[in-house]
Amino acid sequence: MELTTDAILRKLKDEGLKFTGKRQETVDFFVRNKDKYLSAKAVYEHVKQKFPSVSFDTIYRTLATLLEHGVIEHMEFSDDAAKYRLKCQDEHHHHLVCLQCGNTFPIDACPMESLSATISNFNVLDHRFEIYGYCEQCLSAS
Repeated sequence: MELTTDAILRKLKDEGLKFTGKRQETVDFFVRNKDKYLSAKAVYEHVKQKFPSVSFDTIYRTLATLLEHGVIEHMEFSDDAAKYRLKCQDEHHHHLVCLQCGNTFPIDACPMESLSATISNFNVLDHRFEIYGYCEQCLSAS
């Protein structure tokens, strides 16, 4: 899937969903921040700038809808905060995740290749591998 706001909204429309201004603004925010994990609060604060009457519940419902339709993905961070990012559409890969700014950086190597030989009596259907730390920009800023 193309990672533009228009392409994502077309996909959602093709799947029977309406796209409201709030939903469009939410999708556009993820597209503009495609390499970052964003908190629900950050999404809410952004959408609220354009739609002051938006509720936090509306943002949570929108996030749930985007998750359900494979537009975004979520990750639980160590501070127990769920954060969301535009779902990667590239070939299989993993990420380095900056805990300061939320930026993600792709890793082409997959640890499952070496782990597969050591896993027995378990049928792996999917996996996820993220490495957390601080990016070069955040390290130099502190």
